[in-house]
Parts: sequence; structure tokens; C-alpha cells
Amino acid sequence: MNKRYVRGNQYRRNALTAALALSLGLTGVAYGQATTGSVFGTAPVAAGETVRVVSNQTGLTREVSVGSDGHYSASQLPVGEYTVSLMQNGNVVSTHNHVLVSVAGGAPVVLAAAAGGKNVENLGAVTVTANALPAIDVSSTRQTSVITAQQLKQLPLARNAESIALLAPGTSGGNASLGTGPAGTPLISFGGDSTVENAYYINGFNTTDPVGNAGGIALPYFAIAEQQTITSGYGAEYGRSTGGVISQIGHRGGNEFHAGAYVTWRPTWAQAPTTTSITRTRNRRTRGNESGTCSSIARRTRTGARSTTLIFRAR
Repeated sequence: MNKRYVRGNQYRRNALTAALALSLGLTGVAYGQATTGSVFGTAPVAAGETVRVVSNQTGLTREVSVGSDGHYSASQLPVGEYTVSLMQNGNVVSTHNHVLVSVAGGAPVVLAAAAGGKNVENLGAVTVTANALPAIDVSSTRQTSVITAQQLKQLPLARNAESIALLAPGTSGGNASLGTGPAGTPLISFGGDSTVENAYYINGFNTTDPVGNAGGIALPYFAIAEQQTITSGYGAEYGRSTGGVISQIGHRGGNEFHAGAYVTWRPTWAQAPTTTSITRTRNRRTRGNESGTCSSIARRTRTGARSTTLIFRAR
């Protein structure tokens, strides 16, 4: 064989390997874009005014300035509850409590200025407390459905990510003949697409089945802090899918120690008798499922807040 031909094939093979390695390395650029949210809105334009955003769980503080057009935005915020305050020369002018930041979403907060005038007494702080309906997020075009941990405790659902995703409009369960995912959970379809065209994410990391794209790995039910089900309109950060996206965020530690245990029990005596003509006691069985969570107190470091969360499950 011609040595020049062999050498040329070797060069092409090396170039192809380098291109594949480079492309795999660049896939991490979009990592983390699906794990945080933002707070945005309008505020009065005045000298020395800033907007302070403080996490109610970890104490994470972000302070941003108000633009010349009266708009502000605080991005890359971990999901959770926040307190948003309008500051003027170091003093709190107005405050919005219990502002919920969801994954890959924006929470609009409109801040008002302090009253002025000769016959008006300026207050040192104004606190607004109300259960307002969530405003429409105009910062995103994707169609999403977000279910929080508090809602998961109240909803009568099967303990898997697919059952949560079925709450979103346009989703349907796949046929049993199509098989199940890596964890044995049934597959689902988004908008009539195939059940193997979906993507799964945990804290921004792709956990989709790498072999056949049939389902993916998900968090234990009570370890989910928030699950976002995206049915359409998502961007390139959720690649390798043409159906839908199931993105989960796990629980993380806060400033207080907390723990919990959950037990479900299906006793034999509470089950209906067998429907077969021949009575078989083996058709009855007892099922149980126990799980729990344990989280440590967040400790503050130079680079930010750190916490340790332990999640356990026994069956």
C-alpha cells in the first residue's frame, strides 16, 4: 500500500478525533444555564438608589444598580425565596417579601419610591406583605410548568419524574410496549413526539439514557426542590432533544438544620380480594416505601455559601 495514502488517512483520523474532542469539550458551555433564575423589574431613578436581593434560605445577597431607564435585573440566582428591597443611600425604601425564583425563569418585581412633599412624612421603611398571584414572565418564550417541593407533598402522584411531567399540558404516557426508562419508570410523550426524543437534567447535568435515549435518571421524589417540565420553545442549552425536557433541581442546605422522613404503607388487609375464580392468597401482598432527607447548615466561605445535603431512600 502506498505510504503516502496511509499517512493521509492517519492525518484525517487524527483531525477527526481532535474535532470530536473539541466538540465534546464545548458542550459544557451551556452547563448551568438551567439551574438558576433571575429577578427583574422597574424602580424609580434617583441618585444613590440600588436594589438588594437576599435569599431567605442561605442569606445570599446580590445588589444591583438601577439603570437610567428605570430597569434593573439580578441574574444567576439559585432557586428559592428572596426578599427584594429598594435601597437609597443605604436605607431601605420599600421591600417585597417571599419573591419566588424558579429555575430558568424571571420573577418581576416593581419597586416604588418613597413619598415626598412638604406635608408628607417620609417613612424609614415600607414593608409590603401579600399573597400576590405570579405575574406573567415576559423574559422567556419557552412553555414550562414548574412544580415545587411544597406542591409535591400535597399532590397525589406516583413517586417519579414522569408522573410530575404529566401535569403539564400536551404530555401523555407512552405505550407499555415501548418499554421503560433506566430506573424502570414509564416513558412519556410531549406533543405527540416519540418517547425517545426527550431530555433529562439534574442540576443542569444531562442524565438522559446515552444508549437509546429512552428516559433518564431522576432524583428521588422528596429530594426534588423543583421540577421544570418544558414542552416547547426551549433554546440550544437543552440540546439533543426534539420532544420535551424534564429538568430537576435538588434540595440544598440553608441557614437552619432541617430533616424529614416519609413513609407510605399499603397493608394486606386494605386490599380488595382477588377477582379470579380460584381464591389465591398469594395475590395479596404488602408494599412499603420509606424515604427521608437530612441537610446541614450552610457555612460561609470566601467563595460563597456551602452546604451538605444527604438524601437517603430505602425500599
